[in-house]
Amino acid sequence: MSFLVRNLAFCGALLVLSACSPAPPEQSVAEAPVKTWRPFAADSPWNTPIPANAEIDAKSKALIGDFAGNGSLYINIAEWSVPVYYIDMDQTPKHEVLDLYPGQYGRGFELPREIPIPDGAQSARPEGGLGYIAIVDKARNLEWDMRQAHQRDDGRWFTGFGAITNLRGSGVSPPWNDVEQPNLAASALASGFPLTAGLIRVEEINSGRIPHALMFAYPGARTDGFVFPASTTLPLAGIADEREQTGMPLGARIQLDPKFDVDGSGLSREGKIIARALQEYGAYLGDSAGGNVLFAESAPTQLEAWDGTLESGELQAVFTPEMMAKHFRLIEMGDVLPGPPAN
Repeated sequence: MSFLVRNLAFCGALLVLSACSPAPPEQSVAEAPVKTWRPFAADSPWNTPIPANAEIDAKSKALIGDFAGNGSLYINIAEWSVPVYYIDMDQTPKHEVLDLYPGQYGRGFELPREIPIPDGAQSARPEGGLGYIAIVDKARNLEWDMRQAHQRDDGRWFTGFGAITNLRGSGVSPPWNDVEQPNLAASALASGFPLTAGLIRVEEINSGRIPHALMFAYPGARTDGFVFPASTTLPLAGIADEREQTGMPLGARIQLDPKFDVDGSGLSREGKIIARALQEYGAYLGDSAGGNVLFAESAPTQLEAWDGTLESGELQAVFTPEMMAKHFRLIEMGDVLPGPPAN
């Protein structure tokens, strides 16, 4: 199934700039203090470094090879990513927010509802896109997520699916078959992940460290099943359920080999920060996409901050198919759980 995110891969092929010394030391900042805001509990899967003795999945070589075969690694920024608005709920206008698909909503979005949405907020809606928007109150540790979110000319807001997340928690929902209704395990993403989970944030790049796992997507994602910390493979409302049965399942975690020489790789400062996060925390598969992609927050103020700092093609000259097939690995996944039955 082609879920949610569609990346427009671009840029011509460049020379491989990656380099690996014969025996560079493992690069680890696991003991470094967290200096930036970070959602979810300290022991959340999103905030837990990959242990040095982590088991590698038996299918790692084949599945990483399939992933790498889809092209270089890009970052979705201006398109196909998530605008994040940081608010004070008391100072933010409340909106009823109507459903595009009656009865299709997640945890916390029961009717009647009043969702705080700042004036001028815009969802990410490139042509044919699905309109993500994340609204975060850091003081209250709450996050409101929507997809297909848009405001009509009369001022009324609509959404195709919405859910609320408690940011003091793990950032992981119970699996769809452990809750009353499958929608209660779902989110704006097919995997059930909160929209802020795994995003590259401006303040992190400015600080020099990303202290959490990233989220990635790629064209070959398996969408008939999932592994922890995903909670579902719920299809989008209004979209045909054509599930893929091969590839990595949603929730799979990949890691850049800690022995890869980031300092000698030819990456920019920003690229090195991202690469070290991929070594320390890895990245979880959250969706299917049109290319191999990571995600950066993308509200207008964030896009302004990224200008001249982080580009969509930041990684693509180094993170080539050949480099990723050689230097990435798939962490042991455990049993693949089936997604909910198709309607």
